[in-house]
Amino acid sequence: MMLFLLWFKVKQPENISQRQLMEIWKKEAEAALSAVKAGKIKGLYKVSGKREVVAIIDVNSHEELDEILETLPIMKELGHSVTVEVTPIHPYENFYELMKKLS
Repeated sequence: MMLFLLWFKVKQPENISQRQLMEIWKKEAEAALSAVKAGKIKGLYKVSGKREVVAIIDVNSHEELDEILETLPIMKELGHSVTVEVTPIHPYENFYELMKKLS
């Protein structure tokens, strides 16, 4: 299990309308909610008041993470307008066990 915190920031390109952006985002939401049901996404949150989404994803490898990111509907259609911050994370319980071992 490899967990990553993904922070997506979407900027609306000047050449597409609000309606077009929402259509693309709807496709992305459908794909994301399917991934939640499949257990690949462990947490999925919309940042209030911003065009941002935060996800916690479970992958088997760095290559799988790259593949997932490159095949997202929003990346295929708006990749140049989406920034993704990727941060590796692990359960706090694991950190606690490490602290017990090291202290």
